Amino acid sequence: MGWEPLKKSSGPKRLKEALDRLASGLRAPRAQVLSMVFDSWEGLVGSVMAAHSSPVRLVDGELVVSVDDPAWATEMRFFSAELIGRINAAAEEEAVTSLTVKVRPR
Repeated sequence: MGWEPLKKSSGPKRLKEALDRLASGLRAPRAQVLSMVFDSWEGLVGSVMAAHSSPVRLVDGELVVSVDDPAWATEMRFFSAELIGRINAAAEEEAVTSLTVKVRPR
């Protein structure tokens, strides 16, 4: 067995591409979609709703949202079809197919 030098790579992989591969392996959407949902939550749901809710995870098309009160859970469920439409339109793909709302313990 002889020693072989490491082959030079074609350069560093782009972080976005690496994150997209990782997300795919975890059954999550592209990194850009995750970033849009989590970083732009207030823009997607409005400042009042954002003050009482937050996205928790997005896996296999299911967006899980936590809220701070059962009344906000009802409001979020009522708003779910519109929110899914907004996210998918912004993502330009069907990234979210369902929404689950959970009330945070007090």
